[in-house]
Amino acid sequence: MAINNQYTVYHLHSDLSNGVTNIDSVTKYGEYIEKAKELGMKAMAFSEHGSIFEWWHKKSAIEAAGMKYIHAIEAYLTSTLAEKVRDNYHCVLIARNYDGFLELNKLVSKSFDRTDNHFYYVPRITFDELFSTSDNILITTACIGGVFGKADADVEEKFLSFLERNKHRCFFEVGHHMDERQVEYNQKLYKLSEQTGISLIAGTDTHVLNEVHEKGRSILQASKSIQFDGEEKWDLKFKSYDELVSAYRRQGSLPEDVFLNAIENTNVMADMVEEFTLDRGTKYPHIYEDPENTFKNKIEEALQSHPYALKNHDEGELRKVVEEEYQVYKATQSIDFMLLQTYLREWEKENGIQCGYGRGSVSGSMVAYLLGITQMDSIRFGLNFFRFMNPSRVTNADIDTDYSGKDRETVKQFLLRDKMNLPNIRSAEIITFNTIALKGAIRDVCRALYKDRQDVNYLQVANYICKEADLHEDSVRKEYPEVFKYVDIVNGTIVSIGTHPSGVLISDLPIEQTVGLCSVSTSDYPVSMINMKELDDLMYVKLDILGLDNIGVINDTCKKLGIERLTPDNTDMEDMDVWKSIRDNTTLVFQWESDSAQHYLKQFMSDETLEIARSKIPNFSMLKWMSFGNGLLRPACASFRDSVARGEFYDNGFDALNEFLAPEAGRIAMQETIMQFLVKFCGYSAAESDNVRRAIAKKKGTETLLPEIEKRFIEYSSEHYDITKERCEEVIKPFLQIILDASAYGFSWNHSDAYSSIGYICGYLRYYYPLEFLTAALNIFGDNMDKTADITNYATKVGIKVTLPKWGLSRGKYFFDREKRIIAKGLTSIKYMSAGLADELYALSKENHYSSFMQLLDDLDKKTSINSRQLDILIKLDFFSDFGNQRELLRMVDLFSNTFKKGDAKKIKKSDVDGTPLEEIVKRYAVGVTKSGGVAKSYTLLDVMSILKEAEKSIKSVGMEDLSDIIKVRNFYDVMGYIGYVSGRDEDRRKLYVTDVRPLHRKSDGKLFGYSIYTKSIGSGKESRFTVFCRVYDKDPIKSGDIIYCKGYERDGQYFKLTAYSKVF
Repeated sequence: MAINNQYTVYHLHSDLSNGVTNIDSVTKYGEYIEKAKELGMKAMAFSEHGSIFEWWHKKSAIEAAGMKYIHAIEAYLTSTLAEKVRDNYHCVLIARNYDGFLELNKLVSKSFDRTDNHFYYVPRITFDELFSTSDNILITTACIGGVFGKADADVEEKFLSFLERNKHRCFFEVGHHMDERQVEYNQKLYKLSEQTGISLIAGTDTHVLNEVHEKGRSILQASKSIQFDGEEKWDLKFKSYDELVSAYRRQGSLPEDVFLNAIENTNVMADMVEEFTLDRGTKYPHIYEDPENTFKNKIEEALQSHPYALKNHDEGELRKVVEEEYQVYKATQSIDFMLLQTYLREWEKENGIQCGYGRGSVSGSMVAYLLGITQMDSIRFGLNFFRFMNPSRVTNADIDTDYSGKDRETVKQFLLRDKMNLPNIRSAEIITFNTIALKGAIRDVCRALYKDRQDVNYLQVANYICKEADLHEDSVRKEYPEVFKYVDIVNGTIVSIGTHPSGVLISDLPIEQTVGLCSVSTSDYPVSMINMKELDDLMYVKLDILGLDNIGVINDTCKKLGIERLTPDNTDMEDMDVWKSIRDNTTLVFQWESDSAQHYLKQFMSDETLEIARSKIPNFSMLKWMSFGNGLLRPACASFRDSVARGEFYDNGFDALNEFLAPEAGRIAMQETIMQFLVKFCGYSAAESDNVRRAIAKKKGTETLLPEIEKRFIEYSSEHYDITKERCEEVIKPFLQIILDASAYGFSWNHSDAYSSIGYICGYLRYYYPLEFLTAALNIFGDNMDKTADITNYATKVGIKVTLPKWGLSRGKYFFDREKRIIAKGLTSIKYMSAGLADELYALSKENHYSSFMQLLDDLDKKTSINSRQLDILIKLDFFSDFGNQRELLRMVDLFSNTFKKGDAKKIKKSDVDGTPLEEIVKRYAVGVTKSGGVAKSYTLLDVMSILKEAEKSIKSVGMEDLSDIIKVRNFYDVMGYIGYVSGRDEDRRKLYVTDVRPLHRKSDGKLFGYSIYTKSIGSGKESRFTVFCRVYDKDPIKSGDIIYCKGYERDGQYFKLTAYSKVF
């Protein structure tokens, strides 16, 4: 056999193998490909452990480097699925051609099945499945972890028999490692090769790029306490041909001509593999037999039945727009995709699911509006269709959809579990790869390098480096060069796989073959083996099912009101009372809730700025102004953001351009405006304008596009407008940078109008229906403590009281009382409570009016499922505060439950009663003598409930002091898990519970000058932060958990100084 002095690496592991095994590599596949190209290799494969993760990226990169891509895997074999046996023999499988690619993918997809023992520690295929493979699969016996390295004689014989029958596609794999087991393994396989005629092949079992990566791998393994037995004698580095030959010579397990032939057989194997190409066209699922006519019919039906389309638009104008869009959908072969989206919306409507009004560029389509895919009328709002669909470029159509949290899970289940109830649909979640971040890499490396050193505390070193890396990375790199030598290798290493939180792959193709599927322990659904970018590159359909709680708040509020869900179509979008309310306070106004956004909005929507804007902008719209404001908050507009807020309109020196840009104050903040500028002033077609905008955004061809825009602007505008070429040159020069910025970082009208509509309608419901809206918001955002605090503060401002759970008000969730203007927290958010109990208590409160707590206790015992723990918790949360303070109620419960046996006591010892306030009460309703007239030791009770009711009056007449605030705060924390006790009394507003104390040091010299004291008011619940200088603090030091009384404070800019306080507890 002729020797090429080159070989093909095929047994090769990147860090993608870590998705199946524990930290097996720290090398990225791209680093191997670069090295292989440098060495002049002609072909290469990756055989990751148990998977084909990111095979499309690998194929693309290998072919881009001028090499042949070989599709392979190091699979795990098992003898049986009948029981869980961890045999898991290694075996390399290689796709010989495209059919082999499909066959191998299907085999691997099946190996991840967690329901039938295929997946047991690792994904596995059975020997029977291997033996059923076609000649399109090549096989090598892999490393010493394979059958001939660790199986018993029966398994070896069975496997050997298969190999002999298929020797034309099978190889015995030898290795160059200096381990005694490898030497014995090589010699064993050499003998078998001589006996059977099955060829030897040199598999390198490469796991790292070089010595530095090898050290990085061992460092990461050490930090994670991972160890592979016997690896110290294994050479896992990527080898050149000469290095591989030298390694075999040093090992000495095989004659030179034998190992040289084994190395050459890697090229023989590579020559056996046929290159294959893949379909790169659109892959929209086909769900109707006649999609074009179905699409036409659905559009026509929608046009006639849509409640607002013909009401708001001339039919002739509408049909013209629809026909233009239809032709684009047809030209871009996107009809199937639109039908898929329509089918999904129809199912949602049938199942009471209401998604967001629109998201992204699809809002520019009138057809999408008619079919219910969006609720944004693109004609009314002047949105751009070509931003969504462009006939001059065929790219994947993409529609993202927002849902409430509950609806989102229902939709994902419909897509993934039910496969949309369509027999030809396949679906999967989309894989993500979890990697080590910079700080994690620093900690891992420090742990491995320093944990065994007595002179170094590795945790302190790691924390120091992490802190400095945030502020002075360059200097800390110089200070710890050895650490960063390995940090840069470990950083970004894949450690596990996960799933994309919103992406779902939908196809009518056999994706278990064309894509490859795996599984994760946290999901019941299959997961793609290639990631989102790869799927997009291959033109598969991915639906983004996104969560947006504001949609849930709108939906739930409208349900509480019993009205049609508010949309831009049925809502007055220009109600100035609502707009002023939004300007004054942006709580729950989507996208404007941050302090900075709220501060900006006050000036941007000030009366003065609005007056200027109305005078400059024809047909001024508050919604459009808000959308423009959304754009101004983006990075591209930083230089003129504040100027616009002051009402300053930029003069471009060209009247027609100023008129065109008036809605954006003479600037460009939105991407569609660039497109319209290119059409209106440069003579581009609508489709061309989108291509140019996209190219500039991706920084593709800007060196030719910008001069072209300049030239076309000068020629077109000077011809069509009253402006000279010289003046055009002056105008366009500064304008080009604006185009660059807006293309890359600008916002989209199509997206912004839809999101501004959400924000406005939130404001509308908040203004007109505050009780219903705030209750819905609290139920949806209840787990978000900051959000709940903001909602509660807003409620207080508008005269609504938000209370902890209250008897007679609370149900399972937050519930409101319109007459009292109170919103009470629900019981299901409380530990040990249930929705069933909440309903029982609420029903009981409505059935009876209780003036006696003892009577209530009796009914609670007889008519509800409440237990003693739940009763104790509710008392400590002031649920029953209408009946007395906590100390009083706890005393009553003790009497009711223990002393009088929940009203069932027949007798009570005189020794327990006499001499106490109960003595006279008991005597009135009991007999204290025996039948013969003698003195009895116990009272025979005649009317227990009367005793209890009088005891209640006695307890309340005493004026029993309530439990202390500190006990209440701690009781609340024990139950709820956070500091949230609020008395609601004005006299307690200055009582502050200290939640945290942090030292403050001067930046100049590091000297301690004071403390930041984080507090929560017991009276109002408001959270505050105070600075306390050392001269005040040192007199009476404060610690977390203290309650202090604020005697004095001063405002110092945006900070508050606590000048005097005393400890309450």
